[in-house]
Amino acid sequence: MFRRVWRGINETVLAYSESEALAYRVAEADADPSDPFVVDPDLTEWQCGGEFLDVAGQLLELPAAPGHSAFHRNSGG
Repeated sequence: MFRRVWRGINETVLAYSESEALAYRVAEADADPSDPFVVDPDLTEWQCGGEFLDVAGQLLELPAAPGHSAFHRNSGG
């Protein structure tokens, strides 16, 4: 299992085997870290099942969640 929580968004990849995996993006408030295998599909912002490398790659290629920036701009000098 791989899990990333950033600015209120939970992204999880569950690898059951090399050929069977589930990835999803959900609001942190809607995720249950004690049982990541149960997620309400009505609450997910994105989800995908399939081979591990495919679903992990698709999750990593998603655009930043609404209100988030993929890059942090340094305003200092």
